Amino acid sequence: MTLNLCLCGWAILALPPSWRPARWDSSVLALSAAFASLYTATLVHAVFFERGAVPEGSGFGSLDGVVNLFKSRTVVFSGWVHYISLDLLAGLYIAKDAERARVPHLVVLVCLPLTLFAGPSGLLLYLTIKTVLCWPTQRKTKRC
Repeated sequence: MTLNLCLCGWAILALPPSWRPARWDSSVLALSAAFASLYTATLVHAVFFERGAVPEGSGFGSLDGVVNLFKSRTVVFSGWVHYISLDLLAGLYIAKDAERARVPHLVVLVCLPLTLFAGPSGLLLYLTIKTVLCWPTQRKTKRC
């Protein structure tokens, strides 16, 4: 169910700007906030209420600690929801920035799937393409 709800947000982002519903950005932001709430709830539950959800020796102080942390199914689910929420925010940034900067929607359509599956890589691709497309304009008008 989590992935299905997530895909609704990505579907809105993939729509051409003129096809998006009113307040589309607020809807995507609310969906990301819902995932952030689910993340917080599952994390609090794992840390404070579920015995054994956080394995001994787990933590963020070393790679071994992080690997050990992700041996817990509850923590993996919490981490997954974390990625869903933040990647959706990255997608929202791409869609809004592309509309503002008049970056062709085809560029957005190329970058969104990569952002869905590998958030920072999709965002980096978008920023790189935008820079290349806008560079001649920025030199003349100081904006894109």
